[in-house]
Amino acid sequence: MGLIDTHAHFYFPDFDQDRELSIRRALEGGVDALINVGTDLETSRRCLELSRMHPALYASAGIHPNDSAEVPESDYGEIEKLLHEPKMVAIGEVGLDFYREHSPHDTQKRVLRRFLGMHLQTGKPLIIHCRDAYFELADILRQESSSPYRGVIHCFTGTRLDMEPLLELGFHISFAGPLTYKKNESLREACAACPGERILFETDAPFLAPNSRRGKRNESSFMTETVRTAAEVRQESFEHLEALSTANARSLFGL
Repeated sequence: MGLIDTHAHFYFPDFDQDRELSIRRALEGGVDALINVGTDLETSRRCLELSRMHPALYASAGIHPNDSAEVPESDYGEIEKLLHEPKMVAIGEVGLDFYREHSPHDTQKRVLRRFLGMHLQTGKPLIIHCRDAYFELADILRQESSSPYRGVIHCFTGTRLDMEPLLELGFHISFAGPLTYKKNESLREACAACPGERILFETDAPFLAPNSRRGKRNESSFMTETVRTAAEVRQESFEHLEALSTANARSLFGL
């Protein structure tokens, strides 16, 4: 059993020169499947296109909070149509980003609520982006549904205290390259405390390469470094965590 990269962006221009080679490296290097995650309507369509070209690639459709300020009303309907495609396995990435301030907070919250409604209607799991807004995110989630959600907090970078309310709301927690960075002890503490049935891994490629390749373009073949770090802090074997996280990903996304 290999790993599943639950969040990557292989449609980015960073991969234009060697996209096929990078995908092949991942599949030959212990990664069984990849989820290409859209950030707007155009990239969501591109994710679907790539998934049709590769049996091991899957897709998601959503609008990144940084892109939420200027979204035509028609885009929501088009994204909802995409969710009916067999290889569209999730809604996302959607969420809140109060770090970069590219979109007004109220706009981000309104757009997030639209996608939470879409999740409740379709049953498709959510891929949530959250930066510097964990409290606000949990508050909105509680307001929108009293039932547990199906989804993942992608590239989690918070503390154990940030994580606990999101676990209570039903979410999986995904760890990426920052887990390996030397100063992220509080993130490693969160990883150690994450329940085994809720843990996932990702690269967020081409961003956030693990420590040994920090500053370089990330790709799915690098994710074993993150999983090995997680295995160390959790005092588990790599093989156990690989099998556990892969089973979690297949169950959540219906792979």
